[in-house]
Amino acid sequence: MNRIIILAALVAAPLLAPALAQEAALADQTEFVSYDDLDLGNAADVRILDRRIRTAVEAACGPASNADPAGRNEVRRCRAETTARVAAQRNVAIAEARQPVRTASVD
Repeated sequence: MNRIIILAALVAAPLLAPALAQEAALADQTEFVSYDDLDLGNAADVRILDRRIRTAVEAACGPASNADPAGRNEVRRCRAETTARVAAQRNVAIAEARQPVRTASVD
């Protein structure tokens, strides 16, 4: 199964009170993005993969509330850092999909 693993952690956990920090540490989220059904040699399918990654990052980092500016900033930071970490997996998947298929010739 081809998939990208997205792991997001609440970056502000050390800033919280000890009880809240422990709860936040348990709130780390892992999301999986499958791309078995996509042809990553095709630009349209790469856009679909990017959309799936963005949706998974949003789910892993949680919602951003306008009522809590500090929390909103934390969610934005989580999303930016998580997206940056996932970029390498995404790029490898695309590069592998674009590799020419080599077949052995039988003489």
